[in-house]
Amino acid sequence: MGKDDSGRRNPHDSTSKEDRHDIQRLEKIVERLEETTTKSHLRDITMHFSSKREVIRINLIAGVARGVGLTVGTAIFLALLFFIISQSLSLPIIGEYIADFLDLIEAYREGPQY
Repeated sequence: MGKDDSGRRNPHDSTSKEDRHDIQRLEKIVERLEETTTKSHLRDITMHFSSKREVIRINLIAGVARGVGLTVGTAIFLALLFFIISQSLSLPIIGEYIADFLDLIEAYREGPQY
């Protein structure tokens, strides 16, 4: 079996003519896909930057989506955190620590009134 310059086995050595034909077909398909995606990406870029309204619209939508995603993600994270804390209140050490923390917060709220 032949090896290429890097010392690896050449996959074309032990393949049949039919397999080589399939590999060549797949390589051509991949090349066409790469060319198509590159052309469409360049077309999108030129269209995107040729219209200021389009840039503003896309960036506004992206900003709103990020804001909504951040809000929803934070809400889910905090809900899970509070759920885990509420489940851990029954544990002796953690429960005492959280109870002391809540007492400290309550004392701060009822602090000196002016």
